[in-house]
Amino acid sequence: MTGLDSIGCHHPNPAGEPSAKTAVEWCGSQLTYPQLDAAVTSLADRLAAVGAARASVLVMGPLTPAYVVGLLATWRAGAVPVPVDAGLTPQQYAWLEERTCPAAVVSHDATPADQYRGATTGPTEIVLDAGTAEVIIESAPETTWRARTFRDPDAGYVIPTSGSTGEPKAIVGSRRGLEEFLTWFRHEFGLDHSDRCAAVTRVNFDPSLRELLGVLGVGGVLSLPPVDAQLDLPALADHLVDRGPTTLFLVPSTATRLADEPRLATAGLPDLRLIFFAGEVLGRRVVEQWAAIAPGAEIVNLYGQTEATLAQLYRRDVQHLDHDKTRSIPVGKPRPGVEVTITDPDSTGVGDILLAAEAPALGVLHPESGDDPGVHGITPIPAPLPTGDIGHRTGDGDLVIVGRSSNDIKFGGRRVSFHPLIDAVEALPEVRQCVVVDRGGPHVFVSVAPYDAAAVEPLRTTIHTIGRSGKLPRFTLHLRADLPVLRSGKVDRLALLESADRLTEASAAAAPDEPPGDAGQAEVEQLLRDLLGPDIGTAGLVDAGVSSLDMLTAVSKINRTYGIRLTVPECFALRDAPSLAREIDKRRCSEEGAGAFADETAGTPRTTETAVYPLSSRQLAYIWVCMPGGNANWCNLSREIQVAPRCSETAVAKALHTLLMRHDALGLALTADGRHQTWTPPPASSPPVAVVDTGVAVDSAAFRTRVQTERAALVSELIDPAAPPPIRALLVRGTDGSSVVLAAHHLFVDGLGMDVLADELHAVLTGRGLDPAADPDSYRAYCVATARAELPGAAAAYWRGLLDGVSQVRLPEATGGDGAQGELVSMPLGTLCTRGVHRIAQDMGVSAFTVALAAFETAVADTFGLDQPPIIVASQYRGNADAAAVGMFTTTLIVRSPGAPSPRHNVAAFARQLAEGAEHSGWEFDQRVADLGLTDTDCFPLSTILFNQRPMPRDRRARALGSWQPRALGRALRYQLQGEVQMSGPEMVMTYYYRKGISGADVIPSVHRNLLRAIRAGQEATDG
Repeated sequence: MTGLDSIGCHHPNPAGEPSAKTAVEWCGSQLTYPQLDAAVTSLADRLAAVGAARASVLVMGPLTPAYVVGLLATWRAGAVPVPVDAGLTPQQYAWLEERTCPAAVVSHDATPADQYRGATTGPTEIVLDAGTAEVIIESAPETTWRARTFRDPDAGYVIPTSGSTGEPKAIVGSRRGLEEFLTWFRHEFGLDHSDRCAAVTRVNFDPSLRELLGVLGVGGVLSLPPVDAQLDLPALADHLVDRGPTTLFLVPSTATRLADEPRLATAGLPDLRLIFFAGEVLGRRVVEQWAAIAPGAEIVNLYGQTEATLAQLYRRDVQHLDHDKTRSIPVGKPRPGVEVTITDPDSTGVGDILLAAEAPALGVLHPESGDDPGVHGITPIPAPLPTGDIGHRTGDGDLVIVGRSSNDIKFGGRRVSFHPLIDAVEALPEVRQCVVVDRGGPHVFVSVAPYDAAAVEPLRTTIHTIGRSGKLPRFTLHLRADLPVLRSGKVDRLALLESADRLTEASAAAAPDEPPGDAGQAEVEQLLRDLLGPDIGTAGLVDAGVSSLDMLTAVSKINRTYGIRLTVPECFALRDAPSLAREIDKRRCSEEGAGAFADETAGTPRTTETAVYPLSSRQLAYIWVCMPGGNANWCNLSREIQVAPRCSETAVAKALHTLLMRHDALGLALTADGRHQTWTPPPASSPPVAVVDTGVAVDSAAFRTRVQTERAALVSELIDPAAPPPIRALLVRGTDGSSVVLAAHHLFVDGLGMDVLADELHAVLTGRGLDPAADPDSYRAYCVATARAELPGAAAAYWRGLLDGVSQVRLPEATGGDGAQGELVSMPLGTLCTRGVHRIAQDMGVSAFTVALAAFETAVADTFGLDQPPIIVASQYRGNADAAAVGMFTTTLIVRSPGAPSPRHNVAAFARQLAEGAEHSGWEFDQRVADLGLTDTDCFPLSTILFNQRPMPRDRRARALGSWQPRALGRALRYQLQGEVQMSGPEMVMTYYYRKGISGADVIPSVHRNLLRAIRAGQEATDG
């Protein structure tokens, strides 16, 4: 036994099995059963220490090894897990936190910051590494937080649902009920240590519990998908084919779309022995599709209600049913401990379905009990439980679900209420009746009187508009003169289902997709209207009522039609249909042969002779600050560009030449006297590219280590600022991909410029079209326009006032050895503190960067015992320069805390100083320091504490913004400590660059802990 004694999770370690057998695998990383046990124990101890026993713990998705550890550790600590994943609105998340009043939040570095927006600041948050489940940070507020507890020890988990009416509710599951279900489930379907489950279910759906715990409880392998693979059908198909599962759980609406993926349809799933369908009505076509993909698998149809503990009915061997006679797939018979009743059956035997279970959920969570405000109140589940479904029994006793008694359906695993649509449609004067049934998605049947085929089209438009305004999933609309009825006068839903089947078959028999002509973006926009609705126009995709399932269907057809690779998250990130159409047309053109180097000469400089230009005022300041003793390797910047194909040296060299042709800054060089710069036209070839072949896969730890080692070595080499071009490239190749490392001299290229170069190099190497280049003379023109003015003016007066009385600030540092050598480490903020930064910023009307800066200043002052230390802030204020231009635009601002006790006052002061500093940046940093008489120093003048920000492309998770393990920079640092906030949309990660001499065993982690405390304090002040 491994000691995984949380609910139903035991590893029997069968004879012959190694003790270090893999338990969980994800994106190239694995956790063995002993590692899983150790991670669960470690986290459970932390949860127990913060008083989580008998209280709830929000366990944040998406599905990763860290989530699995969080779930199991919560049970082991005696707490009640609340799985939280994408899909709820910010208001619903806030409601969930307020309703559950948790003791802690367990998240990980792949948890999106926008996923959770609660209502309070109280819980402790523990952030895990998504792959290893190791604790990265733990943050807690200074104030005492009292979580509500559960009186009943049988409280096992809390599942948030939208409810049958769309109102949120939280179901408290039974620990006993879950254990009994898992025991039956494993025995009934013969799960054992040889099984491998390819998990795909979102964690906030209770079926994920049987998916995760079923195989872990018998010592099998749980294989988890890449983040958000559920919204990327090709990636989901790759996950299934690559992992070769023996068990699989699917929702029919996703399954039917997934079955059309070419790789899955071609490769099949030969090892699959069990396919479980649940969450929606299972259609005949879905069964046929998956019987073809996995001919050796048994297909099982499961049915259940969250309130009655997971699945209550099951039908085995669905693939062997006679589909000519059985158009509706039965959900079978109840499992042990469950009773089913059909009440008020009509003449066809169709009636309302009631369930009774021996161990149902405990009930619906209330804010608190009446007699104790610190204890949760729970409204018991009625017995028997009305399911809201209607159905009948077959001759052999199997239950068949016909539909919903109240015009609700389950779609995408969620219950969706069509009541508002029904009420609005039946209020239309020409409508007699409106009914919704589920057959592979919602079908809306409307009887119209009088019925005129030519006159009903405006009505069709009106009904679809009502649906979109209610943000309902897309539905198939059927306008009829009459709807079939039974003798009782009720609508004959069986007849409607058969009608929907005939329509589906007719649609499937239609001609296959034909590639469109070459009519450009207009044709793409028409295709989007056909796929997503005629009225999407310029409104946001979400505002137009486009759901994830709608987009999955559209993306699948778009990718097949145009031969491109587009994902659902990419589509929603583009916000609206015109933007999406432009991106599709751009990718299509790239795939049709625009060529990797088609834009190579787009930015060719007009001038062709070597010329002399002045150094910009900012370049002069940089030379004075960072190059007082001449060139140094701390002047080197670097970026890593990961490329999926295995690149050749020639391809990288040609791509590098493209960059030289597009950006005039790469043709600059410092004159011998260091007072001017020359520009030389790009050479016919690029600088040589060093190549390192590793012989290992790019997702291996060995490859990552080699890349970092080679990157440090490249950065440690001097780049001569007097010899153009001031850029170098290194190609590190794995067996299945490559990384290219770019290094450039900071005198000519700043951090944002490096990001532009990295993005363009990636575009060229992957065949993606390049955006238009900036003006070919843009950076030289900027240098001419910003040549230094030596006379002081209003700008000098501003800085003299702000810096009055400032003296040199230096942190304590160990001397000798390699203390000046630089290292960096990144640390996440976690969902609560990231949310806190944005809430403070929104409330005060300032940038998130300013809030992070104020927290950093407080953290450094507290850690090192400093009184209002000035912080040097790198600013990318470019004036009128093109955002696509590459050059050295960085200026240096300075902020000073007013010493106010309130975090909000510090934030306000820094916001004002940043704005005023940018306005007066014409008097450069070296001029300010000279005014103060602080020029005679061997370190970064004025203050060795810096702060910066690095904007990153949107839609990256915290995990992609930094590494939690320290690494060498390969160069010395002139400053001692720099905080850099990495930002991708709402995501934020703090990266610390520091000299090794200041870093004791706990110095940087102490700075980060104090930064998190400052953010939590500011959030409490905002909420208060």
